Order: sequence, then structure tokens, then C-alpha cells
Amino acid sequence: MVRNLLILFTFFFFFFLKQNLFSQSQASDGIAAIVNDKVITFSQVRKQVEPNEAVLRETYQGPELVDRIKEARLSALRALIDRELIIQDFKSKKYAIPDSFIESRVRDIIRTQFDGDRIAFIRTLQANGVSEEQYKQQLLEQIIVQAMRMKNVSEPVIISPYQIEKYYQDHIAQFFEPPQVKLRIIFLQKTSFKDKRATVDGQLEEYDPAKETATELLSKLQLGADFAELARTYSEGPKRMDGGDLGWVTKDSLRPEIADAAFSMYPGQTSGVIETIDGYYIIRLEDKRKGKLKPLADVRTQIEGLLIQEQRQKLQQQWIDNLKAKAFIKMF
Repeated sequence: MVRNLLILFTFFFFFFLKQNLFSQSQASDGIAAIVNDKVITFSQVRKQVEPNEAVLRETYQGPELVDRIKEARLSALRALIDRELIIQDFKSKKYAIPDSFIESRVRDIIRTQFDGDRIAFIRTLQANGVSEEQYKQQLLEQIIVQAMRMKNVSEPVIISPYQIEKYYQDHIAQFFEPPQVKLRIIFLQKTSFKDKRATVDGQLEEYDPAKETATELLSKLQLGADFAELARTYSEGPKRMDGGDLGWVTKDSLRPEIADAAFSMYPGQTSGVIETIDGYYIIRLEDKRKGKLKPLADVRTQIEGLLIQEQRQKLQQQWIDNLKAKAFIKMF
């Protein structure tokens, strides 16, 4: 009874505190959630989601960016709530991790990540605005969460042959190997500034020297020149030193113009000059493979691993849901 009253008091106290903070300044920190008698702040959420937000800002804009950031922050808040529930469960069971264990882990980190340089370790913490004690606390909580997850989902997960076969049939497209081609390419980048030359009727026309070179190379290839040798000498594309050998590639890994040409050719054939927005390509098809379905025997172990991971995640979520059912949680 006393504990419940304390929780309610904490909730109302921090609710009014939050309102006051937001009325004072939009930039002020506030309360994102209360988990029993523990507060999770907006600054904690922002810190958690910061790296993800940076990627989102580079990828999206406008209303979609706003929606994506909201989703990311909500996901981060839920993760922090789960983390806090696990830590509180650890403490309620009177478990403990010796300080000597944390100190040992810190020494290992300094040795492996900082070449044994403790000063470099301290300076890195300071650059991130974290004290050594705060870092040790974060490390402790990380170890607690890992240990509790392992402890509460410790029973071995058994996957039956039927489950493996059903997954294979239900996800058959996942095990289909698409058609592939083995290619060599010569690539010449378009010239930034075109040259001019006189035509037979005395007019001036613009032309790209790179295209002229590509046409000359194609003529040499048609006369029997070695493709790999010309690629090593002239190509400005990938795998130049390997004679332009791209190896086995799928259609979706190539530019559309190159893919369309490559998959319509036969082994040993050389294309014409293929112009794209950035340059000129000549490709040679070395070999071709048809698409095929991987047999179950080849992917059985892979499927079993996926199903074990999936089942463990379900068991962990059941455990977290049980902790939530017994806790006081308020999200703002």
C-alpha cells in the first residue's frame, strides 16, 4: 500500500514538474516515461536515438522525416522502458555483480580498444561528456541486461524437422538463386568539356573524345584484341587491374542499361558501346547461370538457426510482457 502511494505521488509530482519545464522552455528536458519509481527523460531518449536520427535526416525530409523520427524516438523509449524493467527485476531479486568484475571488464576494454592506454580511454570519455563512474554504471547495466536475458531464456529451443520444412515451403522465394552472369567491363568516363571538329561539309560539331576512344577499343576487340589487356590499359571502372573482371553478378546489382545488355547476350559475346549518364561501357559476357532453387538440404541449418532465434525472441518478449504486467508504467 505504501509503495503504491509512493508511486502515485511520484507520478503526479513529475507530471506537474514536466508541465512546468515545458512552459519555461521548449528546449528544457522533460519526462518521457515513469517506470515504477524510476524516471526516463527526453534527453535519454534523444541520446539513444541520436545516431539513427542522423541517418534519417540524410534520407528523408518534410512530413515523412517527422514521422520517421517520431517512430524512432518511440521505439527508443520502449527499449529504455524494457531495459529499466530488466534492471529493476535484477535488483528486486537481490542479485549482484561484483565491482571487481566491472573493473576487470574496464581493463579489458582499455587493453583491447585503446592499446592499454588509460589516458586515451579517459580522454575519449571526456570528449563524449561521460565520466569514468558514469561509464562503469552504463557498463554494469549493460551486463545486467545481457545476463538477465540469458538467465530468463536459458532453456534449449528444439526445432522439429516439420517446422524447418514448413518454413522452407512458406518462404520458398527466399531460397531462390536468381540468374547470374560473369562479366568483364571496360568503362570510360564522359569528358566534362566536349571538343569540336569540322565535318565534311565544313561545319563544326561537338564530340566526346571518350566516346571516340570507346569506339576505337570496340574496333580493336572485333579484330581480336584481348579484352582483359585493354581493360587494364584503358578502363576507368572497377576491377581495372583484374582486367575488368566483375565475377558473377545478378541483374539487380548492375545498372539497368548494362543488365539489359548482359542478360540478352550469349557467352563469349562482346557488346557494342553502351552509353549511360556517366560514361561509356563495353562488356564481355564470360559465362551465364540460370536461376535455381537451393535444395532444403543446403539450407536446413540456416533455417534452424533462424527459427531458434525467432523462438528465443518470442520467449524474451513473453518475459518482458510479464514484467510490464506487474509494473507501473506511464509514457508521456
